[in-house]
Amino acid sequence: MENENEMTSEEAQRLVRYLQAELERQRAANAEMRKAVAELARAFQETLARANDAAEGGDIARVRQITYENRQAWQAYLHQIVQATTRKTDS
Repeated sequence: MENENEMTSEEAQRLVRYLQAELERQRAANAEMRKAVAELARAFQETLARANDAAEGGDIARVRQITYENRQAWQAYLHQIVQATTRKTDS
């Protein structure tokens, strides 16, 4: 009598195909997340430099505007990150 815990060759091959496909989905999600995080970091550095320049020039209204723009960019990038992870894990 065959052990109940043993897989047939066909079951093992199906499992291997599934795991390979899942690995590819995870790699794609990770690549998208890395891209979004890199864009987020670049945007933050850029707006930080712009805000610093405006502050040194005494333009508080410009600092405020840059801060609002930065917050909107952060929200967009975070949304992009969430979409990348949910899209890949739901499929």
